[in-house]
Amino acid sequence: MGTAKVDINSPLKRKAWMSEGLIQKSAIGFWAPYKGKTFDSIIMVKNDISADKGHTVTFDFDGNLSGKPVKGNKTAKGTGEQKKKFSDNLTVSDYRYVADNGTAFDGVDIGDLGITQHADSRSKLGDLWVRSEDQAYFDLGQQSADFGLTFAAADFNLSALSKIEAAVKTGQGYSTSVLATGRRMPLKPFKLASGEPVWLFIIDVAMKNAFLSTTGAGTALMNADVRGNDNRLIKGVLGKIGSFLIVEGPSFFGETDGENADILSNEYYEYENTGVEISGLRQKDSSGFYTGTKSFDDTDITTSRGIVMGAGAFQKANGKMPDYKYDETDFGKFSESCLETWCATKPTKLVAENADYVDGQASGYNYGMAFVDVTL
Repeated sequence: MGTAKVDINSPLKRKAWMSEGLIQKSAIGFWAPYKGKTFDSIIMVKNDISADKGHTVTFDFDGNLSGKPVKGNKTAKGTGEQKKKFSDNLTVSDYRYVADNGTAFDGVDIGDLGITQHADSRSKLGDLWVRSEDQAYFDLGQQSADFGLTFAAADFNLSALSKIEAAVKTGQGYSTSVLATGRRMPLKPFKLASGEPVWLFIIDVAMKNAFLSTTGAGTALMNADVRGNDNRLIKGVLGKIGSFLIVEGPSFFGETDGENADILSNEYYEYENTGVEISGLRQKDSSGFYTGTKSFDDTDITTSRGIVMGAGAFQKANGKMPDYKYDETDFGKFSESCLETWCATKPTKLVAENADYVDGQASGYNYGMAFVDVTL
């Protein structure tokens, strides 16, 4: 065997094969247009192949200077402003998604031998992983935003958009805030491919219909700017109104083991607790339970929750490269395929390494998002 050749069962072969399949599937994910490697993206992704289970991946950010100058002949020495530094970190966990391949006998019986093959398992596992990862961002946005506004359905109109825009730009005017005093930093907009700064506003179909029922909203959406090559990559885009890129998100279908508290844990997304049929936004019933949780009452839906997001809303840390594993039993009669991933996903919560800003706090809360509740 040549030096550059490896056996088909080699980990190098498996990892490259699985990675190729995941890249193909990831391109169709809802959140694919919003990912990047820098703080300017809504989802910051950092790859650290040394981060095995229990290892920590660190994100660090620079703050801008905000000090006052020294006038005239006053001594400037010793008055230099300390450069602000912020950080956050994620601890990586490992997850395995497993598919039963059945037997060749069963495949013949239903006229589908392909269902028992590795390639079919890779495709289906990759698709499941992309839906699971998409759901992580929907759930993190809906459950971990520390600032928000609430509107009745009849009041979710162009005036409401103006109030939301004022809040995200000024850091004030939220009906829900975790700060006892002062104001938060404005949400930093992310940029379209054209360079235009916008905030992403994801709403569900109930919020869209409530908005369209108000005076002038239908005309506004009809004339909303959806031009630009980049917008064709963004799923569900309704248009750009003011500073918002408004996108209709799909509705969640699936099941969470337990109640709301089991969707996230210490603000990390708990992949192992939610089975995802269709990734999307959840609604709430009158008791506050989200769609798909054990006590959710789908005959008593009272609230839709949209998410406004700017740059740096979420962090995704990837540890070791995804791997595909295959296990046979009973002399090859039965087999299972496994997709193994090492990752962690959470909202960005900055820690001030030296000092925060005096006016406009940047640390201590989930930085890049706000929620908008519409009571139905």
